[in-house]
Amino acid sequence: MKAKLKAWFLPPSHVQDSYAQLHSLTQGNMSINEYTWIFEKLLIKFDINKPEEQTIVRYLGGLEPKYANVVEL
Repeated sequence: MKAKLKAWFLPPSHVQDSYAQLHSLTQGNMSINEYTWIFEKLLIKFDINKPEEQTIVRYLGGLEPKYANVVEL
């Protein structure tokens, strides 16, 4: 039923838009907590179910390099 509701109410480009929004997310001037909150919110909002490895790589890719290196360790 969830799939039928999504098909009925969401535009066809919804999936592509959600991946684009997640892919373009970067930390920028946000704190790590803000970035993490928005990242998790997008994953839940768009129901993106990727393997854990891909999610981690995407998360680290949006962090500032000086923080990503520490988190990766």
